[in-house]
Order: sequence, then structure tokens, then C-alpha cells
Amino acid sequence: MSRALWALLLCISFGVPAMAAPPKLVFRLGLDALTREQSAIAGLSGMSLFVTGQNGLYFGESIYSAALGQGGGLFVGGVELGKVTRIGERFFWDASLFVGGGGGANQVPGDGLMLRPQLHFGVDLGRVRLGAGVAYTRISGSEIAAPSFGITLSRRLDLALVDGAGGQGGSTEFSQMRVSYRPYFPLGSLKRDGAPLQTMQLIGAEMVFASRAAAETFIAAHGAVAGDAEGYADWLLGQRYFFGQGALRAFGEMAAGVGGGGAVDSGGGLIASAGAGLRWQPGRLGFELGVNALSSLNGDFLVVSPTLKLGLAFGGGQSASRTNWQVSTGLTQQFPNANFRKPGSPNTGAPLMIDTKIDLFLSERLYMSGQAYTALAGGAGGYQIGLVGLGYRLPLGGRWAVSAEGFIGAGGGAGVDTRGGLLLAYGLDLDYALSERISITAGAGQVRSMQSGGMAPLTANIGLKFPFSTLH
Repeated sequence: MSRALWALLLCISFGVPAMAAPPKLVFRLGLDALTREQSAIAGLSGMSLFVTGQNGLYFGESIYSAALGQGGGLFVGGVELGKVTRIGERFFWDASLFVGGGGGANQVPGDGLMLRPQLHFGVDLGRVRLGAGVAYTRISGSEIAAPSFGITLSRRLDLALVDGAGGQGGSTEFSQMRVSYRPYFPLGSLKRDGAPLQTMQLIGAEMVFASRAAAETFIAAHGAVAGDAEGYADWLLGQRYFFGQGALRAFGEMAAGVGGGGAVDSGGGLIASAGAGLRWQPGRLGFELGVNALSSLNGDFLVVSPTLKLGLAFGGGQSASRTNWQVSTGLTQQFPNANFRKPGSPNTGAPLMIDTKIDLFLSERLYMSGQAYTALAGGAGGYQIGLVGLGYRLPLGGRWAVSAEGFIGAGGGAGVDTRGGLLLAYGLDLDYALSERISITAGAGQVRSMQSGGMAPLTANIGLKFPFSTLH
């Protein structure tokens, strides 16, 4: 556990100087193929959001997932630090190091710490960069330790970010944050063990980006909270198109991503979705009803899913308005109770998890938060949690502040007894501002199953928070 802690803190510490310049955001997608057959996983996909600074340095959050082979359901989240160096006017090389944790699909019986250095060469096409190169992926507690060859696609988001002088730039906006409930009704799908897959109940969250009124880009994540397939989760990146004008509009959408876990046979993990629905947006608060079909590309997983969403829009007024955000990353130690693991589970350790959080301030002190946790030590590779909820930040004077938070979410994996996956969490954080853009935080809380008799560990966390603002 000490090696995981020092590696992660070292990565975070070296990433902090990249935050000193006015921030710019870059979104990156990647796909690579492992060169060794060591598990059911033959390749990984990656999704990253980076803040870039001076001299090509960048730092941010990445999620790597199984995409090729038969190991769909492996998810690894963490932090990544890198540097882009130009070669002439159009070409570049990009070196980075990822440190994180995760597992799933019975591929990581041990800790789950993943280290991944990579090197890519490519061409700069303006707002888009294409790269190809090599990486080396090592996941502790598993057989996975192999080089790989892959490709990346990076795009500047050009958001209206507020810099230190109060200026802005960019044309794309954060448009909405949405929470969702959706059942999955399987259409003849079977689990990995050959048993029929039953109805699944999921909750999730969605971040929406809009550059024009007729279309929007979204990133959505969902996790199972009841029904069959405890431990299942998916991530989707998609495009939504609207028809008509006014408060009530119809839409169609397409998306692709990764999904699996909970014995769901999603093949290698790549999934695709298509759907349609209606959105009613009379003001900042909006509602959405829709239906989607979702399928794995090479597994036995096909479902139809009605969806109910509640969304909060921001911006769109006569004059520019400022929205405050906060991105956090750090470590959370869980201290298990007697009912933490399922009967017969071979592991008894206390999970150390890496956490990733994004907060949207609804007022000066009240914020909406989305949080993700993946295990990197403690014999819990594959144990992961996703939470959505509210927080309240109270300044204490000077550089100090305290935050109280409450959440609902989904989680499971690695033999942790979440009793179907529906979780409740709450906690307190104490923050100290190192500068206007960086705070150090420490806190404590609890996460527990909503079904009595399941897991209920106390938690302690430490990390860094990076506040920023956008104009709309």
C-alpha cells in the first residue's frame, strides 16, 4: 500500500505546476491492443480530461477500460501526468504516466494498482491531435503486465474558462448536469455463466456540452443499484440531436463506450447505444423521457432501457454569467466492518481507493457533485463506487473552509457486500487553500449499503482540489 500511496502523491505533486497558467481543457480518447495473452483482456480503451499549462505540461483524470477480448467490465480510474513536445509546426510527441486503481470481470483478484507509462507520436490538426504509439500496462494482483500498441484522438474543448485576469475564451459550453434512472430489460441475454440475465436497475449522471442549439455532446455513466448484475457499470460518449424549438423538443441520440461487470457478458467491453425521447426545459430545471437500445459489440448483451432524467441547465442569459466548478482527486481509505465482504470471500484487507470528483456550484456555497472511486490496494481489485449528491461549503476565515456532503450511488465488485449495489454516503472535508487554484483537503465519513446487513465502512480521505470558473 505504501508504494501505491507514494507513486500517486508523486504524480499529483509534479502535476501541480501545470495548473499555474490560465487553464485549458483537453479531452482524449484512446484504444490499444496488448501484445501478450495473459488474461481475458486483449486491449484497453481510455477516456481522459486534462488541464494543460505552460511548456506543454498536462495533468488530469483518466479512466481505462477493457475493450478487446472477453474481459468487459474492467475499469481503472486515476490521475495522469504528461508533456506534449512539438516537432516543427504540425508534429508532436507525447509522454505520460498514469497511476490509478481498479479491476473487474474477475481479472484482478489482488490489489488493483495500475501503472501505465506511454509514449505517442502524431500530427496536430488544429483543435484535434492524432497520435500512435506504445504503452506498458501493469496491474498489481493480476497477470496483466504487457506492452501495447495504440492510437489516441485528442481535442481541445475551447470552453469559456475564466483566467486569472478575468478574461475568457472558447465557444463550447458546459450546458447541463443531469441525473438519471433507467432499468435495463434484457432481450434474451445470458450471463457469463450461461444463466439468463434478469432486469437491472441503474442510476447515473450525465455531463452535457453544447456548441449550438440543435445538438449537444454528452458523457454519461451508470451503475447497477438493484435487480440482477450487482457491480455492473458503463460509460458512454455520445451526440444528441434536437428537433423543433421551444420548451418541449424531441431528440435522437447515438453513443458508444464501455460497460460490463456483475457477470454481464459484454464481451470485450465495447458497447453502443441509440435512442430517442422528449425533453421539457421550461427554465433551468428540466425533465427528459426517453428509450434506448444498448448492445455489446462482441458479447451476449442486448437491452432496451426507458430513461428518466432530471437536469440543471446554466447559462443562456442576456449577459455572460459565471459558473464555479471544482475538480478533486486523492486517496480514500476504507475501514471495513464485520459485514463488509460477502461470505466466503478470500480477501480481508482494507481497501485504499483513488477518488475523482467534480463539483458544480449552484450558489456561492451549495454545490452538486459527482464522484467515482476505484480500489488500488487492500485486496479489492474490481471494487468501485459512483456517487451523486449535494455538498455545502462553509468558509471558516482566512484560507480555511469546511464542506459537508451527502450522496446516493452504486457500487460493488471484489466480493464487497453492497447488497444489490445501492449505496448511501456522507462526510466532512476540511480544506486549506494553497493558492486561488489549489487547495489541500482532508476528511472523514461513511459509505454504506442501503440494504441492512451490508457493508458500512468508515472512510478517511486526503487530496487536492482545483477550483475554476466558466462564463456562459
